[in-house]
Amino acid sequence: MTEVDDLLAGIAVRPPADLERTTLITAGAADQVATTDSPFGLLWISWSPIGVTGVTPIFSCRTVDDFMEIHRRNTYVADRLPMDLASQVDEALEHGTTPEFPVDLRGIADFQGSVLQACRQIQPGTVRSYGWVADALSNPGAVRAVGTALGHNPIPLLIPCHRVVRSDGSIGNYAFGPEMKHDLLVAEGAILA
Repeated sequence: MTEVDDLLAGIAVRPPADLERTTLITAGAADQVATTDSPFGLLWISWSPIGVTGVTPIFSCRTVDDFMEIHRRNTYVADRLPMDLASQVDEALEHGTTPEFPVDLRGIADFQGSVLQACRQIQPGTVRSYGWVADALSNPGAVRAVGTALGHNPIPLLIPCHRVVRSDGSIGNYAFGPEMKHDLLVAEGAILA
């Protein structure tokens, strides 16, 4: 060992406690998550510097570990949503208008991203069929693939996949059950109670 090695061995350099967390979040390699109240009950919402990355009702996953397993993203717990994001979430959930809402779809396959972007254009109080979404993507044969993409929507409620129904007008499936999908559409005035 050299004299410099001896000197360095005696120095314990410790990075700031939150350096790893801050670096990963800033680089987009991790998200933050917090709970927030909504008209639909308590929600987990995760976000990156770009926008929201995940939304899940707390009845569907009780813990942060459950949330991370569902969304498959590194996530750090935050005390609450940033104030500006919280007001945007409240506004979007209250009025159902989400096309300009900041979302982060990095890591999602191109086709699913296209499906989710098309879905964001469906206005509150209206429904469209899975076939309509496939046609909007100039891929009319992709009806089943559209359903699969919507079934894996990481940002439900804010990307309104509940507004997509079967071509015969029946509700179809929903990640949180057909009852919740029905209730969401009733609340928006898209269907009668």
